[in-house]
Amino acid sequence: MRVAVIGSGISGIAAAFYLAKRQVRVDLFESEKQIGGRVGSDLLLGRWVDFGGKNIGNYYNHFREFAKTYGNPEYEYFGINTSQLLNGRLISISREGYPLLNVFKLVQLCGLQGIIRLYPHIKAIWNDRSQGVLGSDCFKSLSDQFDHLTLDQYLNRQCIDNVIRPITVRMNGAEPEECYPGNFGSNLGLAMDSFEQLSIGMHDLLNTFANNYESDSHRILTGHQITAITKERETFRIDYLHQGIPGTGNYDKVISALPAHSLAALLQNERPEVAELLRQISYYPVSVAIVKYSSDVFQKKRRAMVFGRNLPLSNAGAYGLHDLDMVRYTFSGKASRAAITEKTSPEEAIELAEKFASPYFNIQNNKKEGFVYRYFSKGLCAYSSRHHLLLEKIDKYISSFTGFGYTGDYRRGASIEACFRAAHECVETVIGN
Repeated sequence: MRVAVIGSGISGIAAAFYLAKRQVRVDLFESEKQIGGRVGSDLLLGRWVDFGGKNIGNYYNHFREFAKTYGNPEYEYFGINTSQLLNGRLISISREGYPLLNVFKLVQLCGLQGIIRLYPHIKAIWNDRSQGVLGSDCFKSLSDQFDHLTLDQYLNRQCIDNVIRPITVRMNGAEPEECYPGNFGSNLGLAMDSFEQLSIGMHDLLNTFANNYESDSHRILTGHQITAITKERETFRIDYLHQGIPGTGNYDKVISALPAHSLAALLQNERPEVAELLRQISYYPVSVAIVKYSSDVFQKKRRAMVFGRNLPLSNAGAYGLHDLDMVRYTFSGKASRAAITEKTSPEEAIELAEKFASPYFNIQNNKKEGFVYRYFSKGLCAYSSRHHLLLEKIDKYISSFTGFGYTGDYRRGASIEACFRAAHECVETVIGN
């Protein structure tokens, strides 16, 4: 059996990994020059740094199996250590502090009404970690009851501004009024986890995967832009462009690991009804700048800060536990969309970030030694209202496209672990027994 996987972001890499475990021949297609997708990397002063996918949760079992297969890298503690302004005072939340103090701070941030509303959902995930993903039974039920509301309407204002918005803007690029209660389990599951980072970085892990994966039966085809998928009786024809030259390939089965909007464009001619449904899934822009300074910017006890809805800068944090001189600036949310576009230069974006972060950290008169920057016009997925019902409709139409499967950040959530879980489920469905 020969299978084409389209897209080599985390979802595509995961699908290729699980197909290889099933001893299936795989061609992994990627339009860019390197694999990784939005978990992209770049060289900063001779060091590879990662724009996404840095934090690895303790409950990332699918991903950790993958990492163990390709080099078994070591992990280093990163934890949660962040601050935000509350009524003019700087409030810090840290897993390194006293648990009861952090609970008190959470009540202070959420308010009693918010805690009462959130507690049943927190308890459901505590009891069963598998509920903390998109489309889990618990949150499908919540979606059926409450997705006529947005998160902004479902929870009290204090909880929204102080707790919920920093989560949705960071994970989905969306404001609470652009998100829905039934999808929040994927956010809450992450917020309840503890995190580490790969000591070698994501770039080196994916490089190890690429070097070890390729063989006579497994190919990674970078620089191949898929232009069409056509079903021909029992097989699929893939049309592509490589260095401007058209080519084709024939496959028994195809798995798309593209974002929803990219798959919609690809299926417009072959399955227009599916394309229309896929376009209902929301994506929002995000920009990331990683800047190296000559001196430490952060103190070890305060390594990050989230910013309010009126500012284009959503988060500023240390790149790593021991990288206190390296800042990862993130721009997401409504204010960011108005201030940062694809036309904004990296220098302009970084200058804007420094303007808002410098009152709280050692940035002013701290020389910049280098930086890297990426803008993703549709970088973060915010799903849709009653999202599980939309996916059921897509599944129904796709079922007639026998041998075709689809996975991605909109199936089980946008985290690395959710993408691996969705890819595993997709492979099991497409390949069967």
